[in-house]
Amino acid sequence: MAERAASGAPCDETEALLRVAERCMPGGVLGRHRYPAETDHVPVEGSGARIVDSRGRSFIDYSCGGGSLILGYGHPAVVEAVQTQAARSMQFVSIRNPLAIRLAERFTGMVRWADRVRFALSGAEAVMFALRLARAFTGREKVLKFDGAYHGNCDYGLWNAGPAADGADGPGSSSAAAVPGSAGIPRAIEDLVLVAPYNDLEAAHRIVEAEWRSLAAAIVEPVQRSYAAHPEFLAGLRELCTAHGVALVFDEVVTGFRHALGGAAEVFDVDPDLGAFGKALGGGVPISAVAGRAEVMDHADPRRGGAASGYAYVTTSQAGNPLAAAAALATLGEIARPGVLEAMHASAEALKEGLRDRIRRRGLEARVVGFGPLWDIAFSREAIFDQRSAARADAERLMRFHLGLIRHGVMVRAGGRSYFSTAHRESEIEETLRAAERALDEL
Repeated sequence: MAERAASGAPCDETEALLRVAERCMPGGVLGRHRYPAETDHVPVEGSGARIVDSRGRSFIDYSCGGGSLILGYGHPAVVEAVQTQAARSMQFVSIRNPLAIRLAERFTGMVRWADRVRFALSGAEAVMFALRLARAFTGREKVLKFDGAYHGNCDYGLWNAGPAADGADGPGSSSAAAVPGSAGIPRAIEDLVLVAPYNDLEAAHRIVEAEWRSLAAAIVEPVQRSYAAHPEFLAGLRELCTAHGVALVFDEVVTGFRHALGGAAEVFDVDPDLGAFGKALGGGVPISAVAGRAEVMDHADPRRGGAASGYAYVTTSQAGNPLAAAAALATLGEIARPGVLEAMHASAEALKEGLRDRIRRRGLEARVVGFGPLWDIAFSREAIFDQRSAARADAERLMRFHLGLIRHGVMVRAGGRSYFSTAHRESEIEETLRAAERALDEL
């Protein structure tokens, strides 16, 4: 890591900031991610694939704003779009504006199965709206989710969502095994959430066959954490949901516009009824979307009247604000350029192959994981394909590896997956591999 050439001032300023954070914010953090003292940092600026913290240290960054910065930090097209629009107006309070309308047209043109789209601000909002639409469409209330899946901070999503979801009892786990991932979630929701093991189509069959009369939706991440769905799993879910009138919801908050222009549905050639999008959509500016088939999405048409006629309230005061819409249009325009996504995927594969080579040469019991432009290491001898196999990996050793990377100038989200952006290129990969060699040797 490069230190700023100065007296002790930057460190003094950082310590002062951290003391204020401890005093004014729960846990001294903005959310749930807290770094150990030795790698704690306060980022102050970013450019391309790199960030600089308040101590003047420079890192290659793979947290990428939680995956939202698909073009990297400070991409000129996004910056120009935001600056231009900010000078005109940043908000019209959910009123139609030209940029939001153009974004809706661009979105539905890129995502082949989406007839309609409604914008929101976060992935969690998009998931919440998707499940509400599914319940309005089907007239049913229960939701099937998969063990270990994280669907944002809504009350329905935070069941068996943690990295070590303890509640599942094996294939066919149902709502009786569901475990809330947070205090403050009403226990009444437990009766409405069913849980099945990921990539276990047989278990999903058993639950749907038993519960379909009250089951509104099955929500699934086509890529859950770092491991992907088996192709037959998503195709089987599609057939199962169609047969029983259950809405199939893809959580594409991570995969949308990252794994392909049309998201993971395009990669796996399986079309859901509804999808939730976020992260990469805004290129770093908060925006999300719920999209789907017209007959489902049109339950959000206010011309339907009240709830008795099937109207679903799907809006937020910042929905489709022109600032976020401008950033999203710029982002989608850039990633749609010929070869841009392909180059990012190739860079990700080059890094993962380099990591595999270094693991092999050291004889470590570990494997590189991550589908598409995601990456991590699992310290395990077995394949990682669901929450149970992931939980059996050595989490303590992984944390030591992540902290080693950070010490050597590569920022990752300690304990979590890492993302790629279009700004991560050959020089960043080579530098990352050198840092990884040192971190692996320190293990």
